[in-house]
Amino acid sequence: MPGPALLRCEERPPAGARYHLSVMRAPRGEGSVPNEPPSEPPVPQPPLGSLFYRSVADFFRDLPGEARRFWLLVMITGVSAGFAAAGFLYLLRFVQGLSWPPAESYLAAIEAAGPMRRVVVPALGGLLISAIWLLTKQKLSGHGTPGVIEAIWRKEGRLSLPRALLRDATSIVAVSMGASLGREGALIQTGAATGSWIAGRLGLGSAQVRLLCACGAAAGISAAYNVPIGGAVFGLEVLLGSFALELFGPIVIACVLATLVARLLIENHPTYMIPHYTLMTLRDLALMPLLGPALGIASALYVRGLDAIAVLFSRLPRRIAYAMPPLVMALLGVTAIEFPQVLGNGYDTVDLALLGRLPLGLLLVLPLLKFFWTAACSSAGIPGGLFTPSLYVGALLGGALGFAVEHAWPGSTPGGAYALVGMGCILAGTTHAAVSSVLIIFELTGNYEIILPLMVACVLAAAMSRAVFPDSIYTSALRRRQVRLPELPRPEWLRHVAAASVLEPKADTVPSTMPFDELILRLIAQEPGRDLYVVSPDGRYVGAVVLDSLKGHLPDWQHLEMLVAADVVDADVQPVSPELPLMALRSRFAETHLEQLPVVEPGTGRLLGTVSKRRLISRDVG
Repeated sequence: MPGPALLRCEERPPAGARYHLSVMRAPRGEGSVPNEPPSEPPVPQPPLGSLFYRSVADFFRDLPGEARRFWLLVMITGVSAGFAAAGFLYLLRFVQGLSWPPAESYLAAIEAAGPMRRVVVPALGGLLISAIWLLTKQKLSGHGTPGVIEAIWRKEGRLSLPRALLRDATSIVAVSMGASLGREGALIQTGAATGSWIAGRLGLGSAQVRLLCACGAAAGISAAYNVPIGGAVFGLEVLLGSFALELFGPIVIACVLATLVARLLIENHPTYMIPHYTLMTLRDLALMPLLGPALGIASALYVRGLDAIAVLFSRLPRRIAYAMPPLVMALLGVTAIEFPQVLGNGYDTVDLALLGRLPLGLLLVLPLLKFFWTAACSSAGIPGGLFTPSLYVGALLGGALGFAVEHAWPGSTPGGAYALVGMGCILAGTTHAAVSSVLIIFELTGNYEIILPLMVACVLAAAMSRAVFPDSIYTSALRRRQVRLPELPRPEWLRHVAAASVLEPKADTVPSTMPFDELILRLIAQEPGRDLYVVSPDGRYVGAVVLDSLKGHLPDWQHLEMLVAADVVDADVQPVSPELPLMALRSRFAETHLEQLPVVEPGTGRLLGTVSKRRLISRDVG
């Protein structure tokens, strides 16, 4: 009998394999009869690798050279994204200090500034953007993430690092001086461009370039908000569209290292320091299925509104477009005389909403103002992110609902808890990324007690938003540029598109009693590729008449005048059900030379129409 199997890990796996496990048989008799010589001489084996490592250094030493280099580049990308995030945040604070009076917070500094300063500072920021636009002949607008997605899927991960640094530094300055946008766009794009630049310098393949680009972008958002888990899942869900295990490792390593660097250089605590809310009463749980869809509809309107305003601005003549950044920023400053909360990324206003310190009037008015000025700034050519404004709108809308609940049922859950759920719902609805939205909100606040209702509300918000308007804030920008992303693969049972989707209700029918000579004339008059379908008086399908199949009746020409349509149908033309999946329909067409197949109603056998090969091919069935 053969001896026991031994498991061996080869030191150098073959190309394309990460780990190669081979099974060896022990020499005959080993383990049963001691000292019995083997029947065959043992083959010398290479030194055995290890399945367990004492340190990261030992792990790297055991990797093949190419894999070792790639993992090292992942780590360099993460660290670089962390340093870039820290550098841009220091720039943000520096420009804020120059632009506004000294104060404890950005909002307090704006409130301390006089009305004229609230108008002049944003207008100067707009002039700076127009000047850079004129000098470089490159429009700097956009919020970064769509460009990264396009680079990953359409440009093999290639991004220009110098252009990204110029655009992102300008974005940070603009947000510091009052642009109603987020800072995260700069950090995402810089991280992605850094990963792309590193990969390009070392001549990596397109797959590794794309992955390093995604690692840098995810690391940038992780460092920006101190959300390593949420940033990693955001990279997988939004940028790569996949939770494949081989993508998970590099993304996580990059995000962890970027967050560590940011924590060492900036701060190490949740972005929003708020009380630990709970939403576990029956009233709270009953409201979540209502809050999620309602904010999902608001998210769809938000994205659609951004899209509409962007289209409107894109139609302006170029000579007017150059003047739009300072004009929009100046008008934004005019609004800030009465509502200073609309300037900047809105961090302090969100914090007040989470603490329940905003009156109902501001909770209702500020989301509308923030939406309008965010859309206007982004469309006017001012670079910045839309991630933080989405949090702003969500927090205030959720806070308004919480305010109403608190006053309807005194002593219930504070309105700040609903503001927290609102942040997650609008983020999930605008990005169509429910998983990363839940994790990001959890890490932004450190509040785990609210995770269950937050999960339910975010999933419902994302589903409702997608049903109302299929684009997210990222894909809508790509669609305007006519950039089409490939459809992500899904399980076959989720791609069950039926034959009814390509049904052509018009079919060329003849009665089953039509004489043969009339039938021939009708058939000859048909367009190439079209057949006749024989139906009974009550509309039931009897069969198809195909020109090639009639050749078998010609030898019996003396009796043709006695035949009717029902006598010459082709029994091989079997009808299909309208519920037949398109994948199965494609297989049916592959087995026949016909250009069309009849479709009948299950149960009654009534002819509903036809499906054509041409229409099936024109439809993308995945």
